[in-house]
This record gives sequence, structure tokens and C-alpha cells, in this order.
Amino acid sequence: AKWGLEPQGWTSSSQDCNGSLSGDYPAAMIYAADMNATVINYSFGRDGGGISNYQLDAITYAHELGTLVIASAGNSNENELHYPSAYLNVLSVASTATGDYKSSFSTYHLSVDISSPGSGILSLNPDNDYATASGTSMSSPVAAGVGALIKSQFSELSSYELALRLSATADDIYDVNPEYYLLLGNGRVNANNGVTYTDNELNEIPVRLGLSQFSASDMLNGNGDASFDPGETIDIDIDLYNYSIMGSENVNVYLTSSDSRLNIIDNSEINLVVAPEDTIILDQAFAVTIADSAAVGIAVLNVIIEQDGMDLNSFELSVNIGKTPILLVDDDGGGVAEKFYSTILDSMYVPYSIWDRMNGPLTYAMVQNSPIIIWLTEWAFPSLDFDDRTVLTEYLDNGGNLYLSGQDLGWDLNENPGDSSQTAFFLNYLHADWGGDDANVSSVVGMPGNPISDGLNFDIYQPGYPSANQYPDYFTPHDDATLIFSYSNGLHMGLSYKGNYRVVYTGTGLETFGSNSSSTAPGDVNEHQTVFLERTLNYLNFINHTPLTDNEDSTASVYFFVSIFNGGADFNGPYLHYRLNSGQFNTVEMHDTTDGFYYTLDPPNQSVIVEYYFSVYNNYYNWTNPINTDDTFIFSIGRDLIPPELSELVSLPSIIDRSGIASVSVLSSDNIGVDSVYLHWYYSFDPAEIVSIPMALDGYHWKGDIEWNDLSGNDRVYYFASAVDSASNANVGYSDTLNFQIINKTVLTSWDEQIIGQWDTGQSWGLFFINADIKYGMNDSPGASYENNKSDYLTLIEPFDLSTYQSAYLKFWTGSFLRENDIGTVEISSNASNWQPIYSMTGINVTDTVIVDVTDYLDSGVYLRFHIVTDASGVSSGWYIDDIHLLVDTSIVLASNNEVGLPLDFNLSQNFPNPFNPSTAIRFSIPEENMVTIEIFNMLGRLIDVIYSQKTQPGDHIVHWDATDTQHNPVSTGVYFYRIQSANYSQTRKMLYLK
Repeated sequence: AKWGLEPQGWTSSSQDCNGSLSGDYPAAMIYAADMNATVINYSFGRDGGGISNYQLDAITYAHELGTLVIASAGNSNENELHYPSAYLNVLSVASTATGDYKSSFSTYHLSVDISSPGSGILSLNPDNDYATASGTSMSSPVAAGVGALIKSQFSELSSYELALRLSATADDIYDVNPEYYLLLGNGRVNANNGVTYTDNELNEIPVRLGLSQFSASDMLNGNGDASFDPGETIDIDIDLYNYSIMGSENVNVYLTSSDSRLNIIDNSEINLVVAPEDTIILDQAFAVTIADSAAVGIAVLNVIIEQDGMDLNSFELSVNIGKTPILLVDDDGGGVAEKFYSTILDSMYVPYSIWDRMNGPLTYAMVQNSPIIIWLTEWAFPSLDFDDRTVLTEYLDNGGNLYLSGQDLGWDLNENPGDSSQTAFFLNYLHADWGGDDANVSSVVGMPGNPISDGLNFDIYQPGYPSANQYPDYFTPHDDATLIFSYSNGLHMGLSYKGNYRVVYTGTGLETFGSNSSSTAPGDVNEHQTVFLERTLNYLNFINHTPLTDNEDSTASVYFFVSIFNGGADFNGPYLHYRLNSGQFNTVEMHDTTDGFYYTLDPPNQSVIVEYYFSVYNNYYNWTNPINTDDTFIFSIGRDLIPPELSELVSLPSIIDRSGIASVSVLSSDNIGVDSVYLHWYYSFDPAEIVSIPMALDGYHWKGDIEWNDLSGNDRVYYFASAVDSASNANVGYSDTLNFQIINKTVLTSWDEQIIGQWDTGQSWGLFFINADIKYGMNDSPGASYENNKSDYLTLIEPFDLSTYQSAYLKFWTGSFLRENDIGTVEISSNASNWQPIYSMTGINVTDTVIVDVTDYLDSGVYLRFHIVTDASGVSSGWYIDDIHLLVDTSIVLASNNEVGLPLDFNLSQNFPNPFNPSTAIRFSIPEENMVTIEIFNMLGRLIDVIYSQKTQPGDHIVHWDATDTQHNPVSTGVYFYRIQSANYSQTRKMLYLK
């Protein structure tokens, strides 16, 4: 900014390309202040590490030593606080572009003090170069440079006075940014004004008041029940924070509303004294009377800030008139996720109130009359702070019903920082054992038979964020909590808990269910979200009831029981509505008892179908269980003729094991109740001999094991389940019959799915994307050349059992780029100590499928590994392996057209490439072990070279010819013939060598 200034620089942190912070910048700040730095700039455009007392202490220390701390305001293009720029005694700098327009990326907020150019700024670059860059990380040092320039002109200025002059000499930019008024500070810095303006020329710096806290109370002028009822007068308390570095003695605050239900009887606070960067508390400053005839619902108030007779800014507050059954806590940090919830509630005609957490924390008095709370956090932090956890703890301890959701909510409670208060709430009130903050999948599966999630399967996506910002939490239900959702990879996403209170918790918000990046409400609210929320509200229903099931005793009385939130103190009822055999509904009031309400229906003395639901009401709303009374509870009385239903019998894959155990599970349900479930199986060669065992109930599933011994290849095992109900004359239901086959091959790799857990990858073996057809395979040095003098192993961790087979072959896909004397070897062992080579390769080999006979190793524990050894000279990309199969009992394999086996005939393929230069590959196949010779002849029939002559195992093979003769002399261009010979086969083909 000025020739002759002496800037000083210290490396205090490292940043990624987005300005994310890592390092100990507070220590560097303290050091710089101790070195009498006039101005310190910190460019943390994306993330300065959040709120930290350590950071704040360092800033305060530097300020007290006379250093002006300047920091970038952030690059979120959001109206939000950003740290460290939002700390007290830090000058926050936003970014402008050409024409003084706000840069498209710049954060804006009342905490911003000033703006500065930050788009396309020329800057130093590594390697003694210049480059342009954009971000508030660029605008902040420009402002700091102007500040240092001013200090050089006015050396007597304190750090506060320097900040004032820097701000008061800025150019007004709100004529081109009217929608951002006060949110870009006092304007764009002007270096000339900064060093030339006299004190009389300095611009005014207005206050920038934002809402810090808001509460309403009926304690003084109402009935004190924390419900704002028609006819009551409520007092409004507001705390405002002045983000400006300048105060005022002439600030007026007005409360207005266009809602006819509200009459504001105390509407202003005038001539307020507001200090710089300080909070002004307006307790009981405003009073509002609610009309006697006011309808229940949300009413909006407006707060208007005025200074010296000029309107500065305004914001909305909301109060809830009357009582509602549901309190929707909008804790998404100013987002719009609540619209997904409110849209569904509106469609269900369910009354609710909304509290925006940005208006301040809730108190227990504010929630104690809410039978159900839906608390959404979307992806905002802190997700649940100490005040939130305190009020929810008291609410749940008093029998509340809570649905809580949000991405990274669990991470915030367990790792950010995860103090004892946070983790105790997560464990003891959400009943979850923490897993992690990124399940790394996008598909969710409901639990069969679960009243909330049965049949709900969908993808998830947090709308409005890129794919890199999708962090669905995973956890495990704790104690008596029940799993309601799993991710497709088996991790857990949701739970429910039923005890003295009820909780439903999901590791990502309702707004993510079935959504995509551009989903918005109400237009993109979907069936998954609607069904889930309705089921959740029925689970949390504050008319708490366990549905009655079918029974056979028509001579017994029918007993209905419910318990109600707060003991039903605020309600009339409850009422039971019932009908028999589709007749008219009867309505009766239930009787009070010590722990709830009951009603006893006389014995019907005949077979009947009973439909029923419950209701309560008060002065504000009616409520039922179920919420949708078209979907009543229903059960039958009388003789049961309905057999149990069985579903989702696990389908077992075909398997190579001749003896083994396989676990099976099945779901079973019945109108009266399932007494027992059995697993049955038989073999294809003896269908009359059925084995039956009882299954055990584990959660919702019945589980059992199928065992088989000494089966042969192609044998099939058929299995099914049966269930017996609890009827006096038991009914039996059956599942479908499934089967699996004893086959002759198994796959030892799952590399296309990037699963390598069953393999020890040694020093440097790893997955490598080969091409779109082959996808992923294994390479000894993925993405690089292998090292010299290397010995490295790819080892199958668990051995396989070949003891029950007559023959066995190893089949795999391979290719290599190996230098001379660099060798890949397949090795086998019966004890993992003494290894025998069974196949080796070197050189450059086109991709090939190799089959190796391992019949000599028919043992109960056979180990397998791939071994690469390199010498001291020359490197290349190495050895590629994929699709490793184990083939057993090859005579059976060859008999089946559906099985991949050994060649049925001799075959000599055309060489590739052809024409060729400098070498070509010759592929041949043999069906049985044989001595094989491959010879090369010229046009005169003269033998040129014998390129292959050895005893060869059955399978596909490749050899190479490098266009040389037996003395390794290059041959001339022209036509050549290659011939394969064995005891039972001979074939000749032609090839062309070109230079």
C-alpha cells in the first residue's frame, strides 16, 4: 500500500485451497504482538477453527498491546457469523468485485466491519511468479495494508482509533448493494481518504444491532402457564448486540405487527445508549395483548432499529398463540429445512407451533405444555448446546415425546469436543452408542416389521449441499432402544426408544429422505418423508396405547388402557370410540386410574371384529390416536382360522463347500401371535427325508442354521420355514421353498466392489482401476512403477479347505509389465510356512486367463499368495491380477454348460498382433496334461526357432516370439509359420512380420 513500509511475516498455519486452517495461529499472533506489530492480518476464508477461548485470549492480548487484528469474513456467500473475524476486537473484512459489488462468494453479516477488493487480486505465487486469486483471504490483506498505511501517517493512533479511521474513511457502496445494507460494514476501504481526511471529514459509522436473545412471558400479566392465550397480555424481552465499532446515544427500538390478533400496548424504547461491540438488554420493554377471539397459531412481530431518525434494519419475531400438540424447533441456523416438516404437518391438518432457535434458547416453561417436540438441526452447529440439552433433559424426565434429527448431530455431541455432558446426553437420553460421522453410503433400509420404518427404503441426500458435504451419522441403539433404519452397508441410521419418555432419533434429517441436491419444500416433499413422519407421530402419540391383538375368548371382557402426557391434566377425556362388525361408532369416556385411563367393554359372546381409536380435546385442539382415524386400530374376537404369515426368508447363495453350516432368518407374524417357528430342509437326491429344527427369535427375526455333510457337486439343498400360531386350534403357515446348490467353483476376490479385507496386501499391493470392462484388479504398485530389489506378497488371509474334493484348479486373470529378471510367482502352502511355486511369469504379457492344477494340494488348510521379486535394475508398472477362482472336481465342471471349466479341445489361436513388430503373442489351449512344442518356420519350411517345449497343464496359455532365431539373431521381414505339436494334436498358422 505504500513504498517503504516494513511488513513482517510469520508462518502460523497452513491452509487448503479454500482457506481451511491448520496450525497454531494464536501463538503466532502473540509473538507478533510482542514484536510490536501494528497490524496483524489473518486470511481464513473458509474455516478459522470455530469458537475457541485460546484464539480469543490471543486476540485480546494483541489488542491490549496496541495491535489491530484484521481477518477475512469468510467465503460462504451466506449471512452468518464467521470466526475468528467475528470475535470482539477483530476487524472483519468482506470482499468486493469490480464496480464495488459484493463478491459472489463473500460472507455477509452484521459482524462485517468493512469491505475491500478480493476478486481477481494479483498476488505472489510459488516459483517466483504472480497469479490472480479471489476470496476474502485476498480482501483482508488489502484492508490490512491500508490500515498500515494510515498508521504510518498517523503514528499516534491506538488500535481502536486506527480501526475507526479505516472504517470512517471508506466509500459507501450500498447504492449498488442495497440488499446487503449494513451487512458489508461501513463501505469499501479508501487508502487516499484514510491518509488525507481530517477529523471533520470522517464518515459516520452506524450501529449494527442484531438479535441476541428473545423471550416472551405471561408470568406478570397472564396466568403464568407459558401458553399465550387469547385475552392475555404478554411481556417481550429482547437482547440486542451491537456489532459496530461505534456506539450511539440516540437509538430507538420499535415493536410493530400487522397481525390483527395482536394489540401492542408498549411499543418502543427510545433514546437508548448503545456501546460499541456490546449487548443492550431490554427486559419487559414491550407488551402485547392477544385478542379475546384470537385463533390459535403463529403471530409475527417486527422489531425496527432506528438511529438519529433513520431506519437501519429490522427483523421478525414470532409467538405462538394458544397451545398446540407439536412444537417444531427450527434449529437449522437460518436454513429452510423446517419447510419439509411444516408442509407434511399442514397436509395432515395437525396444529403445531414453531420456535426458531436463532431467537434464543428455549426454557422448560416454554416446552412443558408441548406433548410432542420435533427438533431439527439439518447441518447447523452447535447442534444441541448446553441450554438445549438442559431443557430437553427436563422435558424427557417429565414424560416428553421427542423426534430429533440432523446430519452430524451425533458428531457434534461426541467429537466436537464431546465433553462428558454431551456424551452423557447422547448415551442416556438418545439411547445411542456413537459410531461415526460419515456412513459413506446414500441408501437407507427400513427394518421389516418395525412400526415406523417397515417397507421404507430410500436414498438420502442433504439438499443444498455438494456431495462432499454429505455426512450421515451412524450409531448403535443402546439399552432398550430399537433399530429402525440401517444404511445399505449395515451401519445403523435410526432408533426409537420407549420408556418413561419416547424418542425417535435419525442420523440425518427428514429433509434428506428421498431427496437430491436441489430438493426444496413444499414442491419436493415426497411419500417417504410423509409416511415416516406420520408413523413417527403415531409412535410418539401422547395418547399412549399398546394395540390390542386378536383373541379367541368371546366370553371375556375387553380391557382398553391409555396413558396421557402430563396425566391428561390439560385435556378433556380421553374418549374411546369403538364399533363392532363395521357398525356405528360408540363413544365413551374412559375412567381415571393411578397410571392412566381405562374402559372395560362387556363380553361380546360371539365372534366380532372390533375397530377403535381414542381422542382428547382442550380449548385449542382435538387430538386422536391414531392421528388418522380412517386408519383405526382393529382386532378380532372368536375362533382363529388365519395361519401365520412368513416373509423375507433369507436366500442363500450356491456354495463350494461339501460340508458346512448356513444361517437363515425369516419374519413371521400372526393376528393372535406366533408360538413357534421351524426351519426345514432336504436334499435333491432324497426329497422325502426332511430335517426340521426350531428357530429362535432375535429381535424381529427368527433364526436357525442349516447343516449339511459330504454332499457332492451339483447337489441341491431345499429349505423352507413354518410357523405355528397361538390359537387354541393351532394354525400353521409356510414360507416359500428356496434352494442353493453345491457348485464347483468359488470366487476369492471382491475387488470390483473395492473389498480387500480378506487379503493381506503386504508392502505396496493395492487396488487399481484397469479399465471399464475389467474394473478393479490388484497391482503390486498401483499408480506407480514398482521398486528395485523388492520382495512383496499378496496373501489370502484365511486358508481354504480342499480335503473333500477329487481335484482342484486355481484360475485367475493376469497381465504383466515386468523387466527381465523381475518375476511374479503364484505360491501355495499347507502350513503358511513352507511355500511351493505353482506358476510364474515375467516380461510383458498381454492379459490372459491362467488355470493352474492344484490337485496335489488337497488338504484341509491350503494357503495362497502372489509373490513379486525384482532385481536391482529397471522398473515398470508390474503385475496385474484379478478374478481369482477356485475350481474343484473338474469332471463335474466340464459336464455343466453353466460352469466355467477347462478347455474341451486343443486349439491354436491366431497370433496377436498380426502383422507385428517387434514381438507377437501366440495363444493355445489344451484339455489335458501333455508335452507341447511350438516351432517357427520360414517360407522355405526351414526351422527358425523353438519357442516353447515343455510338459504343460490343461488350460489356456500364451507364449511370445520376438522375431529372432535360435541364436537370437533378428530375422528378416516376411511370412512365417508357427506350429503346435503334442502327442495327439498338431496345427499350423501363418503370421506376418513387418519392420
